Amino acid sequence: MAVRVPPWIRRAARLTDRFDFYHFGRWLVLASAVGVVAGLGAALLTWGVDGVSTLLHVRLVGFTAPAHGAGAPDTWAPAQRPWVLLLVLPIAGLVVGWLVQTFAPEAEGHGTDAVIEAYHRQRAVVRTQVVPVKLLASMLTIGSGGSAGREGPVAQIGAGFASYLAGLMKLPIHDRRVLVVAGVAAGIGGMFRAPLGGALFAIEVLYSENEYESEALVPALIASIVSYVVNCSFTGWGVLFRTDLTPFIRPAELLTYLVLGIGLALIGVVYVRVFYGMRDAFFRRLPIPRWATPAVGATMLAVMAMFLPQVMGGGYGWIQLTLDDRLSLTLLLLLLPAKLLATTFTISSGGSGGVFAPSLMIGGLAGAIFAKVAERVAPSIAPPTGACVLVGMGAFFAGVAKVPIAALIMVAEMSGSYSLLVPMMLVSSVTFLLTRRANLYEAQVPGRIDSPAHVGEFQVDVLEQLAVCDVLDPTAEIVTVSPGMTFNAVLDLVATSAQAAFPVVGDDGHMISMFTVDDVRRVVTSPEVWSVLVASDLGVSAESAAWVAPDDDLHSAVRRFSAFGLNVLPVLSGPPPAPLVGLLEQRRVMAAYDGEIRRLQTEAEERGPRVSSAISRAAANGRAGDSADAPRGPLGR
Repeated sequence: MAVRVPPWIRRAARLTDRFDFYHFGRWLVLASAVGVVAGLGAALLTWGVDGVSTLLHVRLVGFTAPAHGAGAPDTWAPAQRPWVLLLVLPIAGLVVGWLVQTFAPEAEGHGTDAVIEAYHRQRAVVRTQVVPVKLLASMLTIGSGGSAGREGPVAQIGAGFASYLAGLMKLPIHDRRVLVVAGVAAGIGGMFRAPLGGALFAIEVLYSENEYESEALVPALIASIVSYVVNCSFTGWGVLFRTDLTPFIRPAELLTYLVLGIGLALIGVVYVRVFYGMRDAFFRRLPIPRWATPAVGATMLAVMAMFLPQVMGGGYGWIQLTLDDRLSLTLLLLLLPAKLLATTFTISSGGSGGVFAPSLMIGGLAGAIFAKVAERVAPSIAPPTGACVLVGMGAFFAGVAKVPIAALIMVAEMSGSYSLLVPMMLVSSVTFLLTRRANLYEAQVPGRIDSPAHVGEFQVDVLEQLAVCDVLDPTAEIVTVSPGMTFNAVLDLVATSAQAAFPVVGDDGHMISMFTVDDVRRVVTSPEVWSVLVASDLGVSAESAAWVAPDDDLHSAVRRFSAFGLNVLPVLSGPPPAPLVGLLEQRRVMAAYDGEIRRLQTEAEERGPRVSSAISRAAANGRAGDSADAPRGPLGR
């Protein structure tokens, strides 16, 4: 007896069919796991930096930097023994240089570039040893006073674990790339307490133009939220910067903000040129081992820090004082170029740390200077100092990092205020447009079509760039058939020829029709008609047949192959009846497509910058076969 299923159970079953629980659960678990590890890594990095700073700065140098955030004291104490910096910073630089160059050269520099490089050109593979090396090296660099931030380290930590997890789960390359992006989002969102901004940063920072890795957005959001909760559970809740800003209500101020954007763009161009100019023209040309160059940069920083200790570290406390309008115009004018140089000395020399925090400080200092000058020149439309500082922070990083959306959201989350979103949007747009040739992240590519990771997705674009005449073999001998050839003669011809299709050509050279081996096989089963059949009776007439011209693009040819179910197309000089030029085989189109894809990948890899020679060596191990990662198109690859 059949068991009757109640109607409500059947309706519930049909309802569940509408949900993709596998896809949902899979990415929820993977992204959450990455978020947990990234959040723990962010907390560990925070504790490590604070511990090293307390030991080296507070106890040895006798220097206490100002705090930041809600309820934090804004007092600071000048260095009691500033000369100790000449020992602390160079020794830390030597240790960092040896650690990085010995165990994980990819951990050199600001880290985010290495992840971007891995995403585009190394099959999203981040070596496992990069995570602990980057963690320790960044603790020493930032804790000892190096002018660097925590964005690069946490991005590499999150991406490194994501890459390891993807390998452990044997995920396909596409999913590995998505998970690595989620790892970057988790690191950034958790460390800076900006879960939305971290997710947007991760999908936006891969490209220098207005392109986004949108398919990774949801996993990035999940990972960023989890990391944010985990990190804040250990290190405390609340925003990084306390603010008491008046909301934007005066449209006339937009003119002032427009000028601020132009000024920030100029500073951004100088910043990028000095940053990479010092690296290429000075530090990499020093006649010393690579592991020793961070000590040279640290020594240069130490000399500067003896007189301007504000340039050390990420500078969050000094950003807070700048937001509170506690620094004089004279000090601000000194700190702006000094912080730019300090960051160059630290990171361009090979130290380990991010560029986000120093960029925030540079943008904030520029905003404070502009506010004080505007107050004297045009007080009626001058925005408050705190407002210019906050806008300067977000807009400056938006321009140099090419993340106009993520930067303004991150700064708003870090300050807990969206009241300046309108001017920040304006200034970020200005800096982004004016600094298009100044890029802090060298490994970025303009767009998805420029990335070796995605070049295979653009088969239509590739095929449209190739013409039929480009793939025709001019030396190929084409077997043609006269219209009156008997069927018995046709059988003999088909049996001895490797050709799959046979054009029927008249005395004037025009193609009359074309038949295939399959057309002949259909007639073979009816021997009673063999004696009355001739070649022109087989196949289809030229007017009804699918054909291409020499100037047609290969995309049009592929569409006709598919629509007519053919493997061979006649190439005619014009609409039929017309002279036969040749035969286009589908396999030659496939080969041409594959060759063009490989050529584009090679050009993209050669054109793309290398973060360091070490990264280039690491890339060589993962780049082989990268073209196989591309999604399969209608040609079947």
